[in-house]
Amino acid sequence: MMALTTGTRFGPYEVLGPLGAGGMGEVYRAKDTRLDREVALKVLPASFAQDADRLRRFEQEARATSALNHPNILTIYDIGTHENAPYIVAELLEGEELRAQLDNGALAPRKAIDYAQQIAAGLTAAHEKGIVHRDLKPENLFVTSDDRVKILDFGLAKLKPQKLSGGVDSEAPTMKPPERLTNPGVVMGTVAYMSPEQVRGQEADHRSDIFSFGIILHEMLSGQRTFTGDSLVELMNAILKDEPPELSETNARISPQLEKIVRRCLEKKPEQRFQSASDLGFALGALSSSGSAGVPPTDPREPRPLPGWRDRLAWIVAGVTTLALLALGVAYFNRSSTDTRAVRLAFVPPENLAFDNGLFDYVIVSPDGQKLVFTCRSADGKRQLWVRPLDATEAHPLPGTDDPLEPFWSPDSRSLGFGSQGKLKRVDLAGGRPQTLCDATFFSGGSWSRAGVIIYAPGFNSALFQIPATGGEPTPVTSLVPARKEAAHRNPCFMPDGRHFLYRIIGRENESSVFAGSLDSKEVKQVLTDDAPAVYAPPGWLLFVRNGALLAQSFDAEHLELKSEAIPITRPTNFAEVTGLPFSVSENGVLIWQGDRLRDYQLVWFDRAGKQVGTVGPPIKVTTAHTPRFSPDGKRVAISRMDLQTRNRDIWAIDLVRNSPLRLTSDPGIDQIPIWSPDGNRVVFESVRGVRGLYRKSASGEGTEELLLKSGVLSTDWSADGRFILYSRTAEKTRQDVWVMPLFGDRQPYLLLNSEFDEYHAQLSPDGHWLAYASDESGNYEIYVQPFTANGKLGGNKQRISTSGGKHPRFRRDGRELFYVAADGQMMAVALKPGGATFEFETPKALFKTRMLTGLLQSGIEYDVTADGQRFLIGTMVGEANATPVSVILNWTAGLKR
Repeated sequence: MMALTTGTRFGPYEVLGPLGAGGMGEVYRAKDTRLDREVALKVLPASFAQDADRLRRFEQEARATSALNHPNILTIYDIGTHENAPYIVAELLEGEELRAQLDNGALAPRKAIDYAQQIAAGLTAAHEKGIVHRDLKPENLFVTSDDRVKILDFGLAKLKPQKLSGGVDSEAPTMKPPERLTNPGVVMGTVAYMSPEQVRGQEADHRSDIFSFGIILHEMLSGQRTFTGDSLVELMNAILKDEPPELSETNARISPQLEKIVRRCLEKKPEQRFQSASDLGFALGALSSSGSAGVPPTDPREPRPLPGWRDRLAWIVAGVTTLALLALGVAYFNRSSTDTRAVRLAFVPPENLAFDNGLFDYVIVSPDGQKLVFTCRSADGKRQLWVRPLDATEAHPLPGTDDPLEPFWSPDSRSLGFGSQGKLKRVDLAGGRPQTLCDATFFSGGSWSRAGVIIYAPGFNSALFQIPATGGEPTPVTSLVPARKEAAHRNPCFMPDGRHFLYRIIGRENESSVFAGSLDSKEVKQVLTDDAPAVYAPPGWLLFVRNGALLAQSFDAEHLELKSEAIPITRPTNFAEVTGLPFSVSENGVLIWQGDRLRDYQLVWFDRAGKQVGTVGPPIKVTTAHTPRFSPDGKRVAISRMDLQTRNRDIWAIDLVRNSPLRLTSDPGIDQIPIWSPDGNRVVFESVRGVRGLYRKSASGEGTEELLLKSGVLSTDWSADGRFILYSRTAEKTRQDVWVMPLFGDRQPYLLLNSEFDEYHAQLSPDGHWLAYASDESGNYEIYVQPFTANGKLGGNKQRISTSGGKHPRFRRDGRELFYVAADGQMMAVALKPGGATFEFETPKALFKTRMLTGLLQSGIEYDVTADGQRFLIGTMVGEANATPVSVILNWTAGLKR
């Protein structure tokens, strides 16, 4: 959303100017024209209004805060929506955040206690309404110009049902408990001010706010951070284990009674803290009134907590901290005083971002263990790299990193390499646009040595190359060995000496193994058989995947030899297919595990309004899309489906009337992207097997496959007159190009479309006069249409059809519409006037939002549409895009013996 300009109206509210921005929206100074008063207007961008999770959080903040009416809590005046942009109207505050004062050092004890009483009073009001803040920190405390403290930002607040005297749940006044917005094991809030239970990912009640309060009060009195660490690991361990520094060491004016209150707030076990904010407020008030803190009494007008605190006060309560196994298999383990144990956290993308790319979404940790970089798609459909420090909650995008593939870190953790739009690129975190290093048609992994050398796999079916990290001429490092039936080398990983490296070999039947090579020699050595990919991890481990589980095995880096036995780090999934690197590791013991990354996927029927009206087959886990294609009579659909145990991907034909599947191929390779002959009697598909190429098979399943074309290609369409088959083929310099194989005459294939950009997803109109395809020549993938002549050539100029990105074009059988999928996943419909000498079309219209796999390497079209254009069969992701968090394992080697 662009910044609102002065004078913009949101109903009765007129924007006067910006105040700031945060994770949940932008804030403006505005004027309420009805009451003639200035207010704060918080606006959620319209582009995020379709993001259900973000919208729920925004509404939750409004509900939580508006339910409170207290002088120490920000007052909410109004909530509404204007032109699809939700907004909150609140009182306008003049002053500064508490953080601004703390940046100048410790506060005077009198002022600190004054502020603390006000915060406790606000928390008392919130807790009595069943609201737990969960993100209390100096940035969320505002000090007005008259020294009134206001609690802000209930965006992470948790609302709990109130209890009646009989123990039955009752709704809190003026509100309803919202949906649960977080999962057990997902850390919410800001790490430095978290309670121990938040760090462990456990349930956090009102006593968690009291711990955070204690951290803030300690910082107000000492002028220093309460818990510190050079890394996230050390910071979290400090919260879990360390005692806060003695206040008397930094401020001699602090009385033992005040320090006792602070330490009571900071007890590790919730049951040993103050059991309510009102108890805490009473203790502070009593201390101030008695003068035992060395300061005069505070303002008697301040709100006071409720009486009866003595009956509830318990200074020391025995308890035991339970080591909890959290949901989704993600667990945190505390540290004892004598040894270090692994700590497991859960990482999910920020609220407005989604993992929707299946096997091609990545989360990798920097070598210094301080940062994560990940690939995500935003609500507007843009997919790029994002970076998030491990000790922060905010992530920021890296501009210019559109459509990234397989990112990898520089050894100093200051730069990243990645593939994008047919190139190998690098980007520096300090700023600037990415630098293109060389061509890399389908980038398949890279590694960066301390000597400034990058080794990389430029394509799906290539050997490895090296290039200076500053750019230059690539030179080969490995070569494919036909005797070993090697089809590709991928996922290199430098060893500590910067000369040797590990890499993955893909066989012709999709089997994989790990070898070690050298920049100084052509000699190679096999390290693992049928266990891949693998990386070296300090101080002498090999990490690799076997049966879907992550294992560690002691490794002699000098002699490139495994030692001892493999030790499982995660549980097996028994899925044989592993694409890319689903894990990464830092030099100081931070391990990222993404799991199998496989999504439940199902063929789903939708009407033009996006309503689900049926399914075809059960949900299954997939590595790649189904690429469904209707037979000419519309009674069957051909798909590609993988067996995750055998890695076989075969062609199936499903009878849509009987919902009966028929397996057409069973070769132990990859058969994919089927297209039908115009008479519906045969199917053509691409196959990666002993002889790779285009094959033809009877749609009855009988007989053998016939090799039509020996080459690595992707079938896309068969003309209605049966004369031409269209396919995509990859070239080193021109990336994906459109080719034609005539089925008459000499049947000699020829190039139809090629440039330095991608051209693919080629489709012919039913009358055979027009060719639709996707290209990224504009910088984004868009849909173009160009005349196609009777002799199979292009004629005339192309026209761009899409307006905001597009892939997956499909013509309606009667030629009256062209469909495609926009960058944000919207199914688009373009009305056509068939039969004319020119291609006449109307403005594209959005029909509904799809949830198909959007992997950059999915060259097939992932839906088909019925002849009348009324129903769509779409391969659809089942469940939430971010349903399975990524595991972040700290101190991952703890307890392992080499």
